[in-house]
Amino acid sequence: MLIPSILGFNMPTTPEKAALHSVAKEARHALRGDERKRATLAVTERAVLRLTETKGLIGLYEPFGDELHPGLLMEGLAVSGRTLALPCTSKWNHPLIFRAWAIGEPLVKGRMNIPEPQPDAPEVWPDVLVVPPVAFDRRCFRIGYGAGFYDRTIPALRSIHPVFVLGVAFSCQEVEVVPDEPHDVPLDLIATERGLIIASST
Repeated sequence: MLIPSILGFNMPTTPEKAALHSVAKEARHALRGDERKRATLAVTERAVLRLTETKGLIGLYEPFGDELHPGLLMEGLAVSGRTLALPCTSKWNHPLIFRAWAIGEPLVKGRMNIPEPQPDAPEVWPDVLVVPPVAFDRRCFRIGYGAGFYDRTIPALRSIHPVFVLGVAFSCQEVEVVPDEPHDVPLDLIATERGLIIASST
């Protein structure tokens, strides 16, 4: 079942994407209990290890629905001294705005009922993004919720400075091929509980 339009999300842009979105979302939902906890820990460990090779400010996310919860990842990065930020959706059809945030600081409900930093928190431009795809393939193309926020945000940030984009997901969300469109931006790498997937053209 796709996200209701009343929350501001659009449908994936093609029937093929919509079908893959549904399959991957159902698979993610079916991962429960101890199995999900173990998978989350494994993804987190791989992601933290890979992110130690990066520098600069890290833009993370607050989970929606059954998305992989990044709490352990946030904690691991904060302990290592990294500066964090979270996205805000200020306008439709625009890139996300990131605002500085530290663990423990209060959040407010944003446009899509997803928690985000206070509106007076400083705007920042992350050097690293951590993104939760709904579905993904071995080329690191992803399917999200159809609003296109990250497909706008990644190029916008890269027009300012280099940005490394890491996806975090469960292996059950992998599909054979995401039918990518010209506006789709692949991730650089995806961490799952089974390993790291590096973007490729094959």
